[in-house]
Amino acid sequence: MDDRKAEIEAVLGQFWDEMAIELGEDPQDTSGLLGAPLDSLTAVEVLLQVDTLLGRNIPAEVVIQKGGYESKEQFVELLTGQVLDYLAEHPHD
Repeated sequence: MDDRKAEIEAVLGQFWDEMAIELGEDPQDTSGLLGAPLDSLTAVEVLLQVDTLLGRNIPAEVVIQKGGYESKEQFVELLTGQVLDYLAEHPHD
């Protein structure tokens, strides 16, 4: 399972790098009003890659955090954990 975890983390990390919105630290910058750097609707797209990697469908409503993700670390850690928990609970779906 550790190999799967590393593969999932790699897919998620690359997806974050390509899709996350950098909000910047400038107090004059109002882009922070847009919400999280990676919203939940965008995050759902990564499941296509995860599904292909695992050879099965992982339901977005079970693993994607509503409201999005504030950091790459949060995205990779939480979503990897959710996917692995789902696999453990549904080994033959």
